[in-house]
Amino acid sequence: MRVFYSQKMELLIKKFDLTDWRKKVKENLSKQNQELSDNWLNCAIGERMRIEGRFLENVKDLTPEAIKLGYDFSIAVDERDNDEALQIIEKIEKLPTIWRDEI
Repeated sequence: MRVFYSQKMELLIKKFDLTDWRKKVKENLSKQNQELSDNWLNCAIGERMRIEGRFLENVKDLTPEAIKLGYDFSIAVDERDNDEALQIIEKIEKLPTIWRDEI
């Protein structure tokens, strides 16, 4: 049996949907959400880690872009800026990798 692999299939495979944080953002952000977003393992980057099945040992394990998006996300949640938080979630979902060792 042959398996045909296309770029379109690759895009489908690598798509990460951060549904938990999307739901929280759409329901309106609260102080409780800010407390969650301040922790790398509970923020949008942490949700992607869980989807990928990897665990963060050190923030330096993340790419600089992932680190920046994590900080930006925390600020957007702190300011309760739903639109900005959603845009950052979309950027995190589209990153080819969040891990420095995969660059």
